[in-house]
Amino acid sequence: MYRLSFRVGVALSAVLVLAGPVLAHEHPKRLEGALGHHRQAARASGPASRQVLNNFQILGRTNLGGGVPNADVFFYNHGGSVSKRVYVGTWSAQCTGQGVKIIDVNDPTKPKWTGYVGARADSSNEDMEVIRVGSRDVLGIGVQACGRQGSNGLALYDVTNPARPRPLAFLATNSGVHELDLVARSDGRALALLATPFSEFAEEPSGEFQIADIGNPTAPTIVGDWSIYNDSSLRIPAGNDEITSPFQGLGLFPVMFAHSARSADGGHTAYVSYWDAGVIKLDISDPSNPATAGRTLFPVTADGDAHSMTPYNVNGQRYILQNDEDFDPGPTTARVTSSATGTRRYAGIQEPWAATSLMATGTVSGTVHDAADGCEASDYSGTAGKIALADSVDPFYAEPPCPIGLQAALAAEAGAKAFVSNLLSVDDAWGYGPDVDPGALAAAEGMPIVQISDIDELAAAIRAASGAVTMTLRPNAPSWGYLRVFREVNSSGVDTYRQVGAFRGSQINAYDTFPPPPGSWSIHNTEVRGARAYSAWYSAGLVALDMADPTHPIMVGQFVPGTSNRHANSLGSGPAEVWGLAIDPSSGVIYLSEMRTGLWIVRPTGAAAP
Repeated sequence: MYRLSFRVGVALSAVLVLAGPVLAHEHPKRLEGALGHHRQAARASGPASRQVLNNFQILGRTNLGGGVPNADVFFYNHGGSVSKRVYVGTWSAQCTGQGVKIIDVNDPTKPKWTGYVGARADSSNEDMEVIRVGSRDVLGIGVQACGRQGSNGLALYDVTNPARPRPLAFLATNSGVHELDLVARSDGRALALLATPFSEFAEEPSGEFQIADIGNPTAPTIVGDWSIYNDSSLRIPAGNDEITSPFQGLGLFPVMFAHSARSADGGHTAYVSYWDAGVIKLDISDPSNPATAGRTLFPVTADGDAHSMTPYNVNGQRYILQNDEDFDPGPTTARVTSSATGTRRYAGIQEPWAATSLMATGTVSGTVHDAADGCEASDYSGTAGKIALADSVDPFYAEPPCPIGLQAALAAEAGAKAFVSNLLSVDDAWGYGPDVDPGALAAAEGMPIVQISDIDELAAAIRAASGAVTMTLRPNAPSWGYLRVFREVNSSGVDTYRQVGAFRGSQINAYDTFPPPPGSWSIHNTEVRGARAYSAWYSAGLVALDMADPTHPIMVGQFVPGTSNRHANSLGSGPAEVWGLAIDPSSGVIYLSEMRTGLWIVRPTGAAAP
């Protein structure tokens, strides 16, 4: 239990950085392999962005002050003499607890930053929304501790007069509120939908998706929650068994946690983006009893990382626009097949410490040599020209009989063409090790090293087969996170999802370049107006997509702001880092939060306009 708690603690500390393109300086081995490329790409020095104006017009900009990078953005029309305001969150990089910035945008050509709300020591305030509750305009802020004195929970403020915000209440949660959605239902209930990553493993555990009743915003209460472990029978993304651990995900960072929540159907449906577990649809007609209604699925060889979603309805059909936030475009995953299992594909990861990747060698096929625990040179007798398979014990649950690096070295010395580690663990394969002196791996130069998970039962099938078994290791193409489009179909009361389209960013500058230039080239958030989807794409800025045919999104515009060296201590130097966007539904004007340079206000033109 200690080892599991430790791993959850490590991942929880990473949750704050998952929303932005920069990581903390230190990561235990459990995360280094998964996130190292991300950290390196984001912090490496490089040229600033050259401004791109393709079917967008710049209306205004304000260089928001403060000593902390900007986070998400939300537009709200208060009506009356107050009218239009934009709210911009602050990220945890310096952990200043600065709160949320308020900007008067009644004249979008002359935005006025008017102040802060929600300052809270040692806390991050990245995501926020405003709704009307009774006679008040209520601002909800997701609060996450990023320092010793930090807080976790939902902060509520009366911003009916945004020039004089008044605190209403603070609802503590057992883990930070990472992203949220506020909704006022036609039945009179006002709800806050909260994503609280890893609260399943807090001292007083609860489901990671939590529902708060904020009908009385001075006394909010948690009225319901949902646990992927206790309230569902969902299966491991690439396996056969029910989910029992947060580390049964996909790719080099095989983690499942509630990252984002979004309402639909007038507040009777919640979509919870659950990272490697996909987007999970919940019926929240009864907020005290959320019920699992459906789930998007990744291909078994994907990296996962369902960050957020947007429901898109066209011609009576609902589609899910799913944003996969993946910062590791390296050769990370592999497709594994064997003659013992036919055409079924299994997920594998390429160990990040290996000197040679499958991307360099190309597909590798060969007869399997079973080296069992693979700790002695004699275990690899007869391996020459074959693919060596050996069991590796997960070091977070038990002391391995030998390091995985030693196993790889012995396989290479015996002449193996590839080494496949079968991870003995309740969790999925992950990039750890090699736990040997680098010199010991000299013989492994030129030999790909792939890990599979014992819980997927591939190794068991190979060992149970009669006669010689062949195995094939295929590299997956490196990719940043991109947009997936799922079609939602309800049949006999059951919602099913099939991926029908995608936009990978092949038209975005530097997206397909490998190794990548400095910057963060993953999608982050998407909003829809008419038949256009607008996506905040970090270093690629704002991307406009024609969604008239959801199965075939077409890029019709792009805006990339120029950048500065502000916050170089946390963001490094380099191109744009556009976090989020909000749309004024009455005018179509788009508000962008750029992490360094503040708020940009643009209007889509030409083919980018709805």
